[in-house]
Amino acid sequence: MPVDIHGFSHIEYLIVFNTIIFGLVASEFFTGWGSMLRYRSNVKTYWLHFVWTIYAFFLIIQNWYGIWPRTRFIDDHIGYFIYSLVPMFIYHLIGVTLFPSFRRKKVVDLKEHFFTQSRVLFILFAIYFLMTIISSQVYVDVGDVVKQNILRSVGLVLSILGAIYNRVIWFHLFLLAFGFGGLIVFILAIPR
Repeated sequence: MPVDIHGFSHIEYLIVFNTIIFGLVASEFFTGWGSMLRYRSNVKTYWLHFVWTIYAFFLIIQNWYGIWPRTRFIDDHIGYFIYSLVPMFIYHLIGVTLFPSFRRKKVVDLKEHFFTQSRVLFILFAIYFLMTIISSQVYVDVGDVVKQNILRSVGLVLSILGAIYNRVIWFHLFLLAFGFGGLIVFILAIPR
């Protein structure tokens, strides 16, 4: 039976930690975009890199929005709580992969950086999508789980193909179109 300490439940206590971690992951993106602007005289921007950073950030937002029904489980067992941290760790690695170290007087070519890191990026996306499919079985999920898992499975397959064809521009455009479309459909499939 859950115990409250001065009206503060154990679930609230645990979700505060999750929130802090999500905030740190989001700050990786804000810091990356800020550094691109701050060091703009030494940064060769690349539109495709920038669009992927936007997509990855919206994927984080979608995950935060969608985990609400799952938060009740993190108090059931420490395993659920630890498992709830895995997507945030993957997002952190995605942020680190997308944003290089920006330093003064060092020229950063984001096109070169992106194509050097894109295979790793797609592998991380594949791990994320696989984990979301597993999560739908670990937690009692809400909404149209079949529809969600079809989208997740397609995302997994496309991420694997992206790791193989990571230098083909038209494939990136296809993946981004599917990814943004999938995010919209996925968000609409989550009950409020």
